[in-house]
Amino acid sequence: MASIHFPRTPENPPLRWENVRSVVTHQIQQDGSHIWPFDPTFPVDVRSFTFPTDRNRPLTRHDYFELLYVYSGRARYQFEGREFIAGENDLIVINGSIFHRLSEVLDRPFKAVVLYFLPDVFRALESTGEDIQYLMPFLLQDSTFPHVISRRSGIPTQVFNLITRIRSQVPALTEHARLAARTYLAMILVLLINHYESHLALSSAFDRRRRAFDRLRPLFDYLEDHYPEPISLSRATEIVGMSKAHFMRSFKQVTGHSFDTYLNHFRIAKARILLASTDKPISEVSRDVGFCDQSYFGLVFRRLIQVTPREYRKILPGE
Repeated sequence: MASIHFPRTPENPPLRWENVRSVVTHQIQQDGSHIWPFDPTFPVDVRSFTFPTDRNRPLTRHDYFELLYVYSGRARYQFEGREFIAGENDLIVINGSIFHRLSEVLDRPFKAVVLYFLPDVFRALESTGEDIQYLMPFLLQDSTFPHVISRRSGIPTQVFNLITRIRSQVPALTEHARLAARTYLAMILVLLINHYESHLALSSAFDRRRRAFDRLRPLFDYLEDHYPEPISLSRATEIVGMSKAHFMRSFKQVTGHSFDTYLNHFRIAKARILLASTDKPISEVSRDVGFCDQSYFGLVFRRLIQVTPREYRKILPGE
């Protein structure tokens, strides 16, 4: 099948190919985790890589989600104990929480256009947990998940088209650029949801998570209105009518996080909006999003965003 690529336009500049080894290798930690240097103000990035033929690549994992469009060539990918072959114009869908790697280049040159994003890009924009539903094709990657979407489905071409649109917006230096990139990303996720619908419907994990999500929906609604207030674990369990043990298990199953961790992510997402859209002192922003201790707010913010609230405000682009 012939390659399907899009013409160069001012909005779609030529791809800048980088050797993946020179970019990624030094970012891999001793425990195999890969830290991608996202722009703290908008954690979405698009890169185009060439891959050498060596076979000694380490297994890695990461906290971001990844879509890899095979621009040319063919390669074997390993996801823990399973392997898949992806060829030109195929798409690979990767939840970085499981160890994976490109284990062997089969046809050269192997080139890929890669979309990286953190789920936080949607958090705080969806008040009822809809961000979780957008991410189902990533969150439900069990041992039967088909990571490779064949070019024959037509999905990879559509996704690549949207990735090129996102590439024209990043780094997203204006609110308009961020809105456009986020919209294109949402369109990609809807394509993935529709493609994987039959697989997810047959997945017992999906059925369990859907039931758990429906049970937790009142809590997501409550968080949107009450996140500035103290919200204890006991209050959360009361809202959804679950025992503590059942709640903790269900919440982790649905969101991938403990309740405290999810609440911190949610509040920090709200704080980022306030830091970007108001001149409020950081101490006031801290209180407005539910942190009674400004130093703890700064600690959590830095851990999640990689910069302090003050540094974050300084690097915000001018509109």
